[in-house]
Amino acid sequence: MIFKKLLKEDYYLIIVAIIFLILLGSLFKIQVIEGKSYDEIAEKNYFRILKKPSKRGIIYDRDLQPLLENVPSLAVYIDIKKINDEERMAEFLSANLPITKEKILDIIHKHRFIKFAPIMVAEKVDLQTAIKLEEHIDSFPSIIVKPESRRNYLLKSHFLGYVGKMSPEEYHLLKEEEYDRIDYIGKVGLEKYYEKELKGKKGFDIVQVDASGRSLGLTRGDLSEPSISGADLVLSIDKELQRELERLLPQDLSSAAIVMDCRTGGIIAAASTPTYDPNKFVSGMNAQYWQSIVGDKNKPLLNKVCNATYPPGSIFKLLVAAYAIEKGLVEPDKILVDCKGGVEYGGRFFGCWKKQGHGPVNLLDAIRESCDTYFYKLGEMINLEDFYEFVEACGIICKSNIDLYEERAGFFPTAEWYNENYGKFGWTRGNLLNLMIGQGEVLVTPLSMARFYSALANGGFLLQPHFVDYMLCDGKKEKIQYKQNKLPIKLETIEFLKHSLDAAVNAKGRTGGMARISGIRVGGKTGSAENYKGDTHAWFVAIAPLPNPEITVVVFIENGGSGAADAAPIAGKIMAYYFGSNPVLAY
Repeated sequence: MIFKKLLKEDYYLIIVAIIFLILLGSLFKIQVIEGKSYDEIAEKNYFRILKKPSKRGIIYDRDLQPLLENVPSLAVYIDIKKINDEERMAEFLSANLPITKEKILDIIHKHRFIKFAPIMVAEKVDLQTAIKLEEHIDSFPSIIVKPESRRNYLLKSHFLGYVGKMSPEEYHLLKEEEYDRIDYIGKVGLEKYYEKELKGKKGFDIVQVDASGRSLGLTRGDLSEPSISGADLVLSIDKELQRELERLLPQDLSSAAIVMDCRTGGIIAAASTPTYDPNKFVSGMNAQYWQSIVGDKNKPLLNKVCNATYPPGSIFKLLVAAYAIEKGLVEPDKILVDCKGGVEYGGRFFGCWKKQGHGPVNLLDAIRESCDTYFYKLGEMINLEDFYEFVEACGIICKSNIDLYEERAGFFPTAEWYNENYGKFGWTRGNLLNLMIGQGEVLVTPLSMARFYSALANGGFLLQPHFVDYMLCDGKKEKIQYKQNKLPIKLETIEFLKHSLDAAVNAKGRTGGMARISGIRVGGKTGSAENYKGDTHAWFVAIAPLPNPEITVVVFIENGGSGAADAAPIAGKIMAYYFGSNPVLAY
């Protein structure tokens, strides 16, 4: 009996010992093995991180003239821990701000546990309203008016783009990159392309709070970090030339103009019309303004410089001529055709723009006078697939990788494409005749033509067009390296093409005479591209000064009429402004 009693007591002791060991093991795990983790959790309970905004970088032109600025702005916040009467405070704010009482109460409810930092309820508040709110600060101590900054654009240029409040989709994608829901972010243009460089890095203070989340006014300074300003961008853009471009282009038509440094690829000016006010996207716009731009048939939101494609017309003939010489199809100084106003091919008449004809012409004559008949003849000799590869190698239908996301590739058809889209026998050589004069299905951007003609101007280097020349980070200059390729064209051929561009502007029988300017020798090519949707598109591409060009100018006017009569004079005025000269008005 005694033995059983002792055995029973030992059994209880064993159970107690096991429980004690389990508790001891748990304490060891919590305090030693996982102690650091629990320390971090505890610390998070009585410390809060207050983020400090960074200054967004400025964008400058080549002479360090600002193209935009960060201007002071006012925002209204609520300090939830200081609210005395929610209803009364919400009613006061709704009477002075464009926000309903119900919305304010909803904001307070959603953020009721965030007592360590104020909550924004309104931004871009005018000074008069801010003063009125400040006058009642004794009655409503929870209301805070804070100075901030917002973007103000000094040019209405597509390439700059604009910033806007983050969308839910953007926040979901970028929340791991130090963004908050109320942050602004680059939406289009350079603001978007260089978002990472421009935005800078937020700093923070670590504030101690009590058990209810109220700030105790104590900070952990050793863990705080200052904010870092974003990089400043210095562009190749000339601000005054940019304004001149925007002034010269027709505002009632879709148009585009580019001035490119043909030695570097830097964009000196680039305009697309009609345009829009980017400040409306920052400060807010009414429904009437939004409808006016989205309903405009000329598409103000579209950057025609690089985000729209068009048939090139006769400015495409230089590429055809280059191919014909490189492949040995023609000798430039020998007569190839006797133009009588067009040519019969495959039971169809292909007309020349000059109905009475140009007479006997060689390649120089054909470029100078833009003879369609000569290029129709080349179409009878060219292999389409081989020519497609040449077009691609010249950068005409490829994206140039300019520092804008809004770039569109051009298009040139193949025999396979014709058969897939027009039926089994869709491809005929008659299609190719049309392509030789830049008509039919071939499509290009104004930027791609500026790039190709710049390569002719600089001796064959196909440069990467760009806006940003260098960045300024903490006062240090960071130059950006851009890629370049070589045209599949020999230097001798390029020199002939440059000579033909000279003749097209300056020689007898020229088509580009309206682009001449005093004291500067200009070379160029006109283009008038037929448009089945409306009037003819007008093109002009120029290089200057000859014989060693420094700029390429492209002018495009959608439904604008004649390249010679409408686009060339604008190009002449652009170059006259750039070189400090005067247009030669006489044709």
